[in-house]
Amino acid sequence: MPGQQTTRYIYDSVLPGAGGTNVTFFQNFAGKTQFQTNLTTNKLDASESMVIKSIFLALYPGTAGTLDLNGHLNLNIYVGNQCVLKDFDPSFNTSNRGLAFDRLHSGQASSPNQLCEVRLLTDIVIPPQVNFKATLELAENTAVADTSITLGLKGYGKIFSAGASF
Repeated sequence: MPGQQTTRYIYDSVLPGAGGTNVTFFQNFAGKTQFQTNLTTNKLDASESMVIKSIFLALYPGTAGTLDLNGHLNLNIYVGNQCVLKDFDPSFNTSNRGLAFDRLHSGQASSPNQLCEVRLLTDIVIPPQVNFKATLELAENTAVADTSITLGLKGYGKIFSAGASF
């Protein structure tokens, strides 16, 4: 199918609730604004696909929350019925504990650490019309009711190109 190569960034924000430690992204889109997600379904269109090159986590700890990304995390990404990234802990890119995965920077030592980006060595492909989701388990449970966690997937995509059919 003819298509145009492009960069792609998809994101979803979730409110885990007070003390919530398990978060599922790209599942529920009802009532979310364009600032909370840029998708309406957890599938790409029939003429779209995406290659994930990096994963981005952002945290808004809420009005009285102390949650940060320093604690161990457990991230899983599912494409279709297959877990393509299993039990991944991105927290090493947010603290000065160990080496950052990309080894281009040392871990952030500032507190609170609320941003994290990990570049992948192996690409993850999301084909057209295949369900995908991500789950994140937090070691800490200091989230308050208005704590928001955003997961972004960045990479390359292919979008439908109408060509001479218009």
